[in-house]
Amino acid sequence: MVGSGVRAILAAGIGAVAFLAASLPVPARANDSAAALDAGGLVLVRDPDIALASEDLRIGLDRITVDYVFRNRASAPKALRVAFPLPAIDGAQLSMSALDLPHADRANFVGFTVTVDGAPVMPLLEERAHLGTSEVTGLLARHGLPLNPLRRADLAAALARLPPAVLGELEKAGLLSEAKADAEGLWRSEAKFHWEQTFPAGRELRVSHTYAPVTGNHLLSREEAATPAYRARYCLDEAGLAGVRRLIAASPMKEQGLTRAIEVPYIVTTARNWAGRIGRFTLTVDKGSPAALVSFCRTGVRKTGPTTFVWEATDYAPDSDLRILIVSNDDGALGIR
Repeated sequence: MVGSGVRAILAAGIGAVAFLAASLPVPARANDSAAALDAGGLVLVRDPDIALASEDLRIGLDRITVDYVFRNRASAPKALRVAFPLPAIDGAQLSMSALDLPHADRANFVGFTVTVDGAPVMPLLEERAHLGTSEVTGLLARHGLPLNPLRRADLAAALARLPPAVLGELEKAGLLSEAKADAEGLWRSEAKFHWEQTFPAGRELRVSHTYAPVTGNHLLSREEAATPAYRARYCLDEAGLAGVRRLIAASPMKEQGLTRAIEVPYIVTTARNWAGRIGRFTLTVDKGSPAALVSFCRTGVRKTGPTTFVWEATDYAPDSDLRILIVSNDDGALGIR
């Protein structure tokens, strides 16, 4: 099922000249973007010569794959640092949504891989931590705390080694939910992959990457689904809302009036950092199960299979990021254990 009134969310402004990577919305995935290394971290910048000829984006619950075709319109090769921001994870919001890292035992917690013209590239990974507008990367490192608050096992082990006085100071500073070894970390983690890329003059360059998304699942009630804010977030129209109600009526949690929902967000607006518009953009969304419901804010979506939906655009300037809502009674189909 898909809401028949899928439509565009109110557009974000297109006039920004540069974006600080540390200021990207959360939680989200993102398009590749030109970047420059700065003392304060990666800064995404516009490039006037490198155009994005096409982008094929495929979003599923267990895997996101993106294939780009770039073209250097300059008369000479250009070397740029390319950055890919991963989801920013806010520890203060973890209680609102059950989040788990796909690969909690690895620094590369989403299994990110990248190829350029078919050859694998090993990107660097930068991680930073913030509390509000303040960076706390150094403070966490001094106490041996993980920069990602979702690394729960590492966090618990590190807190168990700290004396009570230090735990109290961290709680007072707003970094911990309480001064205990089993406390939750309340800081925000921001991670980005980046690599130096040479774009040959006057020809196309193919860049592909894939990774497992960090998705947040939540229990969805009839009342929440019907609120204007929830419906606007996912462009859930009357048909979509009726579909949610049918799922709740058939749910194992129907007595509580609940079903399960997952959001898969993705940032596409960083593509505005490349020269001009995207020549051809294709989005494929796979909801995983034929019985699931999917809704997201784009018009002219076509159903292409039992679980797949496609949206296409040409001469495309991304005006809003994606939030894919998938609602299902099948926890296994949603990847929930």
